[in-house]
Amino acid sequence: MKQAAEKKASGSSAEIRPFQYKASDADLADLKRRIESTRWPDKETVNDSTQGVQLATIQKLAQYWATKYDWRKIESQINAVPNFITNIDGLDFHFMHIKSKHENALPLLVAHGWPGSIIEQMKIIGPLTDPTAHGGAAADAFHLVIPSMPGYGFSARPTTTGWNPPRIADAYNELMKRLGYTKWAASGGDWGAIVVDLMALKTPPGMVGIHTNMPGVIPPDIDKALFRGDPLPAGLSAEEKRACDQVAFTYKHIGYAVQMGDRPQSLTGLTDSPVGLAAFMIDHDPKSYDMIARSINGTPEGLTPDDVLDCGFHAIRTLSPH
Repeated sequence: MKQAAEKKASGSSAEIRPFQYKASDADLADLKRRIESTRWPDKETVNDSTQGVQLATIQKLAQYWATKYDWRKIESQINAVPNFITNIDGLDFHFMHIKSKHENALPLLVAHGWPGSIIEQMKIIGPLTDPTAHGGAAADAFHLVIPSMPGYGFSARPTTTGWNPPRIADAYNELMKRLGYTKWAASGGDWGAIVVDLMALKTPPGMVGIHTNMPGVIPPDIDKALFRGDPLPAGLSAEEKRACDQVAFTYKHIGYAVQMGDRPQSLTGLTDSPVGLAAFMIDHDPKSYDMIARSINGTPEGLTPDDVLDCGFHAIRTLSPH
């Protein structure tokens, strides 16, 4: 296996440039001002979250954001690992590239989705690159490549249409090739899961496998029926019916995705209001919202308020995920 190469090729389109980010004090001050000047909606008319993000919850998050949250903490963590920019297919891609100390580590591209960013993946860097320090074996080690999707975080925003999952898959495959890897794997979640599926379908030389948290295994006719609310075909097993029920539940709560995919320019308010964006993002689906709300209201959960705001601040840089 070749070692990854991150040497600059001066004047070449394949140049890989070191990157670090520092938010300006003026931008952070403006963010605080916008949070504190939020015009709040009326309280929901029910005693649960069936109407969406509850007023008390989002107000508590905003208060924490304006008075206690420290962006510089996660910013320093981002800059503490190697970050790079390279241009692929006319667009600047940001990515983290963390090499394991274990010589035979397998290169692994990790693809995020929405709402998310490279910040989500930072918690896995230690265990995957240095498994022996976390109870694992050297054979479990990975070299990690963690790119920002086009239009997200520190990657450039497309100025034309066409940056769909197949095109992103091509770019990610090119990235691994550009880094000099001849044997590698990919892992993805949410939109990243769709992208890594397509990366594998393109059968690039050297890809040995993929890992996904959202396998695309639903037959197209059943998927369309679930989306429209049509009756399902007869003969499904109990396990298949349970899977269909889960997908149908999800489709009942993706109005945000329809709007983002079909009419993204109408979401102007999200660009102007940090709190509006936060409320929009944490209501991704009922189960995740309930978990995030419990965390915001003081119950320890898998995500802390800092986790939510770290990814949220990162998203403010881009706002339009499609």
